[in-house]
Amino acid sequence: MTNNSVSFYFHIPFCAKKCDYCAFFSLAKQSEELKQRYFEALLRQIDFFPTDRKVKTVYFGGGTPPLLGVHRLCKLIEAINGRFVLSDECEITVEVNPGTVDFDALCKLRSAGANRLSIGVQSANDRVLMSIGRIHTFEQARECIENARKAGFENISADLIFALPSQSDEEFAKGLEMIMSTEIDHLSIYSLQLEEGTPLFARKNELCFPDEDSEERQYDTICATLAANGFEHYEVSSFAKPNYRSKHNLNYWSRGEYFGFGAGAHSYCFGKRFCAPNDVEAYIQNSRTSLLAPTDFDDAPFVSETEAEEERIMLGLRTADGAIIPEASFDNAKRIAALGYGSFENGVLRLNGKGFRVSNSIIANILI
Repeated sequence: MTNNSVSFYFHIPFCAKKCDYCAFFSLAKQSEELKQRYFEALLRQIDFFPTDRKVKTVYFGGGTPPLLGVHRLCKLIEAINGRFVLSDECEITVEVNPGTVDFDALCKLRSAGANRLSIGVQSANDRVLMSIGRIHTFEQARECIENARKAGFENISADLIFALPSQSDEEFAKGLEMIMSTEIDHLSIYSLQLEEGTPLFARKNELCFPDEDSEERQYDTICATLAANGFEHYEVSSFAKPNYRSKHNLNYWSRGEYFGFGAGAHSYCFGKRFCAPNDVEAYIQNSRTSLLAPTDFDDAPFVSETEAEEERIMLGLRTADGAIIPEASFDNAKRIAALGYGSFENGVLRLNGKGFRVSNSIIANILI
């Protein structure tokens, strides 16, 4: 899918402390000198990007983006505004973690043009937060949300992890209600994945994890609670109040083009899917050469028409809008709908919450 618009993703790999479950590329306790050089590399790459594209969304993820320095984040937003035409109501999201930004920092981000926050709440249970290596409490998360509202943010998302250790279904349900009481606009959910090489994986035999039935009950609790609070389950891992769906996420699911800035960032642009290696020093050095020099663009294949069609179906089925599927798969789609996993009408298969939970298997059946 190629048009005149593009989304930007900025990977900021700096953290105060790496969480015990995290397998993403991030670095703890880095120097101001490195952060400054990384910031300058991002500015160089911004300057290399062609100006003939309208920017529809911008997303600063991590890591913990404010740890680059809020003043630097603001300058990056200013650089984007100065170089590119932004679409009407362009969504500019910054990921933050409770305890890493104060009211003044949030005011500065809002004044610079950030209009959406994604806050890493993860759990409302302080004991559970400590067990997975988070450095904040739920009260700090609540305070962060309140400060964001006071700073002028009208679009606030929270992240929630379920199937965490040492937490009963009842405790989970109570915690979810506590998160709902903060009156967020969007919730992204993730089932805990034990990734080899993480501290949590090394301690897996010391902790009590929920069994498969408990994990399913927690997922059902999320779906029921969010529906009761007026949220739409609009894609496999996200719920939103009406008019608060993440534009950036939906650009991914609709195969819109996006360019990833920074070490470890992924892109779908110029007809290819490619990425930059998880190496900050290499990224800084290569950013001096050209837009694509820090990435593996030259080695990546172009996305073929067949691959594009498979992606369209696969990604579409992970959203509430569903996907038009090939006639050869109609019988499978009818069977999937009859089993209660969604609906199938006029050639469009749409999955519901139950279907999203097993979407990988359903997609495999459709793409046979």
